[in-house]
Amino acid sequence: MLIDIHIHTKQFSTDSSIEPGEAVVKARELGLDGLCFTDHNRVWNMADIDRLRTKYDYPIFPGVEIDTVEGHILVFGIDTDIESPIRIVKLREIVIKAGGFMIAAHPLKGYRVFNMSDLNLTPEQAAQRPMMKHIDAIETYNGKCNEKENGQAGEVARILNLTTTGGSDAHSLPEIGSCVTQFDDSVREIQDFLAALKSGRCNAVKR
Repeated sequence: MLIDIHIHTKQFSTDSSIEPGEAVVKARELGLDGLCFTDHNRVWNMADIDRLRTKYDYPIFPGVEIDTVEGHILVFGIDTDIESPIRIVKLREIVIKAGGFMIAAHPLKGYRVFNMSDLNLTPEQAAQRPMMKHIDAIETYNGKCNEKENGQAGEVARILNLTTTGGSDAHSLPEIGSCVTQFDDSVREIQDFLAALKSGRCNAVKR
């Protein structure tokens, strides 16, 4: 299955122009098998997700992109909002307790790197950044990153032997599906989605 696991909607992300229903229609047109809504620091209510899943008969999974002091983190498997910015160590405690999963989002994207000296890090040096000790996977294909930034993220994932994921980071409809995550198994429920991430049976794909 091909799933875009990094999409922002106007439901909770003020910098997005994407209507949730339009995102589903667009994803289906592109031949994607599912999508994730990962708005900024706001967790979707599962009842709202279920209504959309039923209306469109399409797999939709809730997530959130959380601002931590150390960088942006995609989190799946939590159901309450988290005050941000938060230290990644504290976020890790919360996510582990909830049985969730953490992905470093666009970790080598220039303007998203909080310490400007990190802009010239080698992949080996980037792998030693504090945030890398507290994640489960790395987004190695991000639709808003250039080839070098995605390539370096891939090198970091290789060095740390971490699962890779891909997502468009879409904030407008045409951006959906540029980067996705390929799942080895059928994942239609959130439990299956989380299990696939945790088992590493997925990888990043650029389309």
